[in-house]
Amino acid sequence: MKKLVALALLLFVAVAMGIPAFADSGTDANQSGQAQVKNVQVGSRNASTGWVEILDNTHAEAAKGKSTGEQLTGVVAGGAIGARRALHRTGAGVIDLITFWIPKKQPLVNPEKARLE
Repeated sequence: MKKLVALALLLFVAVAMGIPAFADSGTDANQSGQAQVKNVQVGSRNASTGWVEILDNTHAEAAKGKSTGEQLTGVVAGGAIGARRALHRTGAGVIDLITFWIPKKQPLVNPEKARLE
């Protein structure tokens, strides 16, 4: 039984290592590796910093208000907008991490255009 498990594990690793080679058969290997690293970097950043969208949008919407009532409305609206954007950014990051070996022209959510900095 142990030999069967070891063989299955070895077979799994061999197949998993071969998947990136089949995914981008027409491109240069070095560019492919750099694209995969970028996909992992962007995906991990989006997945780990998605929650910041809630704080950022809450502040941005509250700052638009001139009176206390408008600011309170901005906090509620900004929290809802931020929750939607946080869910989108975190989900896109997870998808980028899961599919990092698939060549993409750009990530699903570009962190350079985010207001996180």
